[in-house]
Amino acid sequence: MSLVRPAGTALALGALLAGAALSPASADPGLAGDGVVASRQDSPVAPGVTYTSFERLDPRGWLRGDLLSTDLSKRGVTVDYVNTGKVSGGTPLSQQLARKGAIAGVNGDFFDINDTTAPLGVGIEQSGRLINAPAAGHNDTAVIGKDGLGRIAQLFLQGTAIDDDAVKLALTNLNSPSVDAGGIGLYTPEWGDVARGRTVDGVQAVREVVLRGGVVVSSAAAPGTTALAANEQALIGRDAGAAALEAFELGDKVDVEYGVRPDASAVAVGISGNVPLAKDGQVPADVPDADLAPRTAIGFDAAGKRMILLTVDGRATGSRGLSLKEMGQLMIGLGADDALNLDGGGSSTMLARTPGKAAPQVVNATSDGGERVIPNGLGLLPVKGSGKLKGYRIEALGTAAATPDADLSRSSRVLTGLSRVLTASGHDETYAPASGTPYWFAGGAVRVDQRGVVTGRRAGDVVVTAARGAASGRFPMTVLGAPVRLAPSTRQVSLADSAAKGFFAIDGYDADGFGTWVEPRDVKLAYDPALVKVVAKGNGFEVNALSDEAVSAVVTATVGSLSTQLSVTSGLASTVVDELDDVTKWAANAVPAGAATASRSAAEGHDGGQAIALDYSLTGSTATRAAYLAQTPQQTLPGQPQKLGAWVYGDGKGAWLRANAYAAGGGSAQTLNLAAAVDWVGWKYVEADIPPGLAMPLRFWRIYVVETVPTRQYSGRIVIDDLTLRSAPPVTMAPPAKVIDPMVVTDGSVRGWKFAVMSDAQFTADNPDSDIVQQARRTIREVLAQHPDFLIINGDFVDRAFGPDIALAKRILDEEVAGRLPVHYVPGNHETYGPGDLSEWTKVFGPHTSTFDHKGTRFVLRDSSLGSFRAGSFAQILDLKAQLDDAARTRAIRNVVVLAHHPVNDPSPTQNSQLADRKEATLLVNWLADFHAKTGKGAAYLAAHAGTFAATRTDGVLLPLTGNSGKGPAAAPDEGGFTGWALVGIAPKSDWLQLEFRPHVDSLELKAPTDLRRGEVAAASATVVQDGRRVPVAFPVSADWAGSLQLHVGSASTAPFWAVAAFDPATGKLTALRPGSAELRVTVNGVTKSASVKVGW
Repeated sequence: MSLVRPAGTALALGALLAGAALSPASADPGLAGDGVVASRQDSPVAPGVTYTSFERLDPRGWLRGDLLSTDLSKRGVTVDYVNTGKVSGGTPLSQQLARKGAIAGVNGDFFDINDTTAPLGVGIEQSGRLINAPAAGHNDTAVIGKDGLGRIAQLFLQGTAIDDDAVKLALTNLNSPSVDAGGIGLYTPEWGDVARGRTVDGVQAVREVVLRGGVVVSSAAAPGTTALAANEQALIGRDAGAAALEAFELGDKVDVEYGVRPDASAVAVGISGNVPLAKDGQVPADVPDADLAPRTAIGFDAAGKRMILLTVDGRATGSRGLSLKEMGQLMIGLGADDALNLDGGGSSTMLARTPGKAAPQVVNATSDGGERVIPNGLGLLPVKGSGKLKGYRIEALGTAAATPDADLSRSSRVLTGLSRVLTASGHDETYAPASGTPYWFAGGAVRVDQRGVVTGRRAGDVVVTAARGAASGRFPMTVLGAPVRLAPSTRQVSLADSAAKGFFAIDGYDADGFGTWVEPRDVKLAYDPALVKVVAKGNGFEVNALSDEAVSAVVTATVGSLSTQLSVTSGLASTVVDELDDVTKWAANAVPAGAATASRSAAEGHDGGQAIALDYSLTGSTATRAAYLAQTPQQTLPGQPQKLGAWVYGDGKGAWLRANAYAAGGGSAQTLNLAAAVDWVGWKYVEADIPPGLAMPLRFWRIYVVETVPTRQYSGRIVIDDLTLRSAPPVTMAPPAKVIDPMVVTDGSVRGWKFAVMSDAQFTADNPDSDIVQQARRTIREVLAQHPDFLIINGDFVDRAFGPDIALAKRILDEEVAGRLPVHYVPGNHETYGPGDLSEWTKVFGPHTSTFDHKGTRFVLRDSSLGSFRAGSFAQILDLKAQLDDAARTRAIRNVVVLAHHPVNDPSPTQNSQLADRKEATLLVNWLADFHAKTGKGAAYLAAHAGTFAATRTDGVLLPLTGNSGKGPAAAPDEGGFTGWALVGIAPKSDWLQLEFRPHVDSLELKAPTDLRRGEVAAASATVVQDGRRVPVAFPVSADWAGSLQLHVGSASTAPFWAVAAFDPATGKLTALRPGSAELRVTVNGVTKSASVKVGW
């Protein structure tokens, strides 16, 4: 990979983007299926055994899985059945693997989860010893034969008990959790301590015959309560089986024989599952395609020489799980000819060892949040190695405790001038631990000492090597540029009490947006040690409070000349800021007017006092409906609250419950989510997190219910009581430093050819001549005046998408543009509002996605109208990857710009206005960064939706964000909160994309001193006035500063000798140089203002 820098330094793709996305078609079709592989990491476990973790995205969502691929012919491991040593009971899989010294394994059979924990099917230990089995039912079994080959087979218990009178009884169960109806089960000492009576719970006719040394020593109508001794067996019959056992009398000799059929002599290891997922390379027709869940499966290739163990995570935001049919398809894609489903859900567990480690770790994300107690599993037992050092596995010490599947790509980065501490784990030829202190060395981009501390010297690729004799290990690294800013991993660590521990890391970023965590050894912390304790841990710091009282502290982290801050709080005090006992202080209203309705009235509160009821009807329209209970006047909230809550009597109708408050800095109201759905009936306390970073004090506005699904039409009533804040003692922190990205031109004009972008006008046909419609028309006219090659409307041109709204949008474009330039219209979320989809929009504006090339730049327009690309259509994700691959191959394409309405990241503290699928957002940036790094071509993602103008970059990908062109902005005026549009220039240079963020200018003010003395320095500034907002002419506002011949624009140190004064737009400083007069001018979006300055002695 290459980081595109002025110096043109080449850097390795593998080092910079470990686990980067792969091509959907060519990179890994077995894992991809009908989707795309987002990441894949492989690690050897033993000779012939490879562990793989992967993530993929397909039409049904995200999937994360773990794979153990074992070449059985290599004989690097022995496969064995593992359990606790007993059939009943159970322990976590990690303990079962440790019992046999296994280095990897998965959970096994389904089991009696609510009682005995005994497995339902067949269990055969290495060497063919049968431990448990049924004669019928649950007989599908994964088998390793004594020939070392694997297969899926049906195994059945075959057993008899014959007394000396030749009474012969057939056995139906061996150590099973229950005895079959009318059958006889044999229980051996391997059953364990669980009472045998639990195998016949609720059965009336029962008999247990206990054998000691093959002789009947007891016969009773109920099973015994003590565990069986080493030389004892118990025969338990029920119904007809109980009657048959009466033939065995005290003192009788009974010969018990049992095994499995068929081919018992050929079986070395066996474990049962419940559904064959693949047979002869096909998924059986009766395998269901429903019930997404975590899964575990085992399979073998057609030759039986390769064993595939697979777990997939489920019931989680980041992994949906699979249906049984999908699991079969995936197993076949991975090479299985035959496959069997093992126990899934919370039982799904996989462990694997990494090279140089003694014990395996859990590598999947168990849906129970930890290991479940299970009865058995399959383990991989290592062949004993020589113990002699053959190689090293190198990793960053700070993330060495991470699980083997963790994304450690950032750990292989180091910023210039900072360090990364590495550690090397020695291993022998079997990847088992082996001792030996290595010698460290590396290329010239870094310096490495003999403790494994790597220090970045200059940007570039480097391989760090640890070696001792012939043994060595290599660790590819990427040296980033020098850090230009810092950020904590969280702005606020909130602790419940002094016993709780929190964590934060400090991240550093270079000028191209490449980042990584900073080693704790490079960070200096300043805080009050009487309030909190902070210690280095892993790749960051662990923190806890030192008092049981409420605590607030500021931690300042410094790296070189850079610093950043975060707060630590412990214990939150509750304050009721409004008891809602005065209905006159609240007003009810609803939108859309004439459809939804709302009214408020007094009601009984949760504690018997008074509260306020909100009666609502979210009917009459398929557009988004909402009913509001607003405070009048709005209340300024005290302190620095972290949570806002209220008691709510729910009606169970499922409305989304939210609240609005204004931050002190201005902009639109911030949205706080109290409950995703009012799905309860009765009183319940609900609470929203108030994101750190909002300017305090907040001003509370309203609580409301909202419904976005067109087909959900209903009325209801909720009651609200005791609006409550939870707060820690206030702290004072410096605001994060504003990131000023040079892609935004703050003085001058963009270079190269130009196109324009506008977004978020948000008008409706209810008033075709509204102020917002006029703003939209004004924006188009301003665009046309700059003669761009084309205009892109990046979503939310309309506020609602019924037929008349879309017709008005078409009319405005026809009247204003009139064919004078091409217009490309990207749909936003409001292009679905009303119908609930893009049906009305596509009737007029055509396909929801498109791609076109223009003067060497490829434009890929995507649909995020439903909050994510996948919701818009999975086909557009596959097409995006195909377009990037084609652009990489096509020499005529120099850059790629992807446009969609929703941004990767919303810069506001609430982060409500961004791609809803955060993994999809990461995938998008990774794909673009991968494209940029491999080709050196430019990559950008241009979005809107957040109501602010902003510009950042991540891993070399430009991420500009356009604000509103009609509707009022969301952010404060000095943080990009203004209305306007963007003029984008593209030129064949390293800074290939530039933007002018052009605000609407109702009036322009220029403030500058009229008289200065030579050598005097004063401030000069400009302000745009629009719709009551006062917008400073500073980043991200674009302007063109100029002046008379006697005024130099730039640093005073570069002024020519004749200049009377110099103005530096970067600092806002006006410097008087020599006596005379000069004129300072500023132009913003075509409006110019000037001021005269006179310099005297």
